[in-house]
Amino acid sequence: MKHSQYGPAAVSLLLGQLPVLAEDTGIATKHCLIDPPHALRHDGQFRCPPVIDESIGSHPVDWSPWTHQPECVISEKDPSLKYCVYSNSRHGYQGISLITKPKTAADSANMLDEEFPGGHSINSTTPSYAIVDIPPKGKGVMATRRISRAEAFMSDWATLVLDLSFPKAMQRQVGYQFLHLAAEQLSDPDKVLGLGRSSTKAVDIVEDILGTNSFSYTLGGDSHMALYPEVARINHACKPNAFVRFSATSFDVKVVAFRDIEIGEEITISYIPMNLPREKRQRDLRRWGFECTCSLCTASKTEIAASDYRREKIASLQEDVLKAIDELDGTTAVRAAHEILTLVKAEDIPTMVASQYEVLARLFWKAGDTETATQYAQQSLDTLIDLGYIDYSADDLPLLLKDFTT
Repeated sequence: MKHSQYGPAAVSLLLGQLPVLAEDTGIATKHCLIDPPHALRHDGQFRCPPVIDESIGSHPVDWSPWTHQPECVISEKDPSLKYCVYSNSRHGYQGISLITKPKTAADSANMLDEEFPGGHSINSTTPSYAIVDIPPKGKGVMATRRISRAEAFMSDWATLVLDLSFPKAMQRQVGYQFLHLAAEQLSDPDKVLGLGRSSTKAVDIVEDILGTNSFSYTLGGDSHMALYPEVARINHACKPNAFVRFSATSFDVKVVAFRDIEIGEEITISYIPMNLPREKRQRDLRRWGFECTCSLCTASKTEIAASDYRREKIASLQEDVLKAIDELDGTTAVRAAHEILTLVKAEDIPTMVASQYEVLARLFWKAGDTETATQYAQQSLDTLIDLGYIDYSADDLPLLLKDFTT
């Protein structure tokens, strides 16, 4: 069974441990308050995107920006729910298909014209990686040049996006029909259909591929799953050398190096939260049908025991922080947060370092010490910039501090 897959949409990878700034796994939906007067409609982009479903006209212009006329179905379990397949076969590398609600598709249509902040392309004339056979894992991704820490070396577009409420709302066969239609309307369906599968329960091939390879994704405020075919080839490690960076305004992602990656080294990301002890990691990874043999999982018994102790202590201290906040005990909360910061540094979990700086910033802000809070907030941002998770923006610190007051 191939290991070159991402987890089901319930897995939010690294991003659930990071502060919510300008970018996140969620997609910022634009709210249309009112259409401008007709005389001011010099460009269609100023109008609120219309809600499109199967009742729209029969001409391609009627269902633009989609390249196929939407096909829709009403849930028998809840007649108020309608889902449609929306496809644009010219988007990205092999097109994109969404199975979602008409209003969600309308609100996110403008994202088809957007790309990753700073551009989708990678700033390298030399190929960074190759997809190769890595026995016994199956396919994997190998570095073909030296990749520097915090460098974005891979970019990809979502090809399938599925509303997570859709499978439960539909009869199984209807659901499979729509999954296949969504795949078939891509410009290169084989790019998706050729991905690895790991489920022992899935009946349908597209269902299996999505469940094996997708990321969790928020679109229009609703939970979805999104599939990125190129990124899906990257294998797992509990202490990975790369992570996936999402855009809040487009359907593309980039993969960034956590550290320097040497020529011939396998590129890895984590399918699960990075702060779990070994047994919990192995348990969560069994859903993909393999036992992890990364360096963190195959260290000596002494090293594993020490790591597990620190990780379990982190979880316990996080509960202590929440309890202290509930009891308005700021001193205990700050002391526990400082101890967590020391432990996550010892465990080398950089994403949690950034989030702990933000926790400390919020605690001091709440206590009225805005100077110390600002210092910790800046450290959080500096850590994220140093990781390559966000780009520098002079607006980030004021925005983060403003968020403390809401």
